[in-house]
Amino acid sequence: MSRLSSPSSPDPEEQRRSVTTGTYLAIGVLVVVVACALVAVTVRLFGGEPAADRSGPVEIVPSHPSAAPAAPDSTDTATHGLGAPTVDRLGRRVDLPKWAGGWALPQNQIEHGPYSPATPVTAPAGVSWQKVNDGAIVPFSTSDGPIAVDGLTAIGFAHSPQGAALAAWQIAMRLGASNNEVARKIYDRQVVMSDSQRRELYTQLDAEGPYHRGASDAVLSHQSKADAFRIRDYADDLAVIEYASIAQKADDGTDQWLTSRLIASWVDGDWKLTFPEQLGDPTGTSTSLSGWTTW
Repeated sequence: MSRLSSPSSPDPEEQRRSVTTGTYLAIGVLVVVVACALVAVTVRLFGGEPAADRSGPVEIVPSHPSAAPAAPDSTDTATHGLGAPTVDRLGRRVDLPKWAGGWALPQNQIEHGPYSPATPVTAPAGVSWQKVNDGAIVPFSTSDGPIAVDGLTAIGFAHSPQGAALAAWQIAMRLGASNNEVARKIYDRQVVMSDSQRRELYTQLDAEGPYHRGASDAVLSHQSKADAFRIRDYADDLAVIEYASIAQKADDGTDQWLTSRLIASWVDGDWKLTFPEQLGDPTGTSTSLSGWTTW
């Protein structure tokens, strides 16, 4: 895999310093990796298509009023489908949907088999990566969702480890790429957190204003697809997922991946991103993808 030099890549330490302590402790650091550099992009907290039926309804939850785009008009073909593709910073294909929120793919649900912690899960089928919400690069599948895009949110993920992995990355990366007005709508609808976390978060969002965005265009321009994921723990109501993205080679010249951990909860018929109450650094590194599931 070729690696492009990126001398102007944002400094990871500078990115980390730009976020308040509350942000780091509550949600940690969501990581996207570019050629020859580690770019830490943080999701802020306290600062700084028709488809096959699923195993339960997807509830449409009223959310905070927003001037974000509504869902595309079903009669307006100009918002349907995908346009000419582009590539991420590593030269890998990324599709550009005609609608800013993305284009959900037709679904054909498949049987992945029972989850076993001793065996990597199979990958969702028909995965394509799309650039949405002003720069988030997120995965869509033909087997595990999302089944629809409503405004700038993706909804309807399969009640499976694969669906949880798709949903957590979709939600987290959309938050990182959105201004506060759009992000608040996603927080309302697709994020589980304590009442105290939500109060503090919304106070901060209100103070920053609706058009503030934590991640700059320069930071988002360095985003790339995640290479793999693995399920660290799974039950019908909760999933712990780790993601691996190619990073700068280790000092001894071996390949290296930067890893990040997210939690998803099954609530009201869909997976939602969950902010942990136990604090800790969710990032790490790996020198092998053995035991991981590549997309």
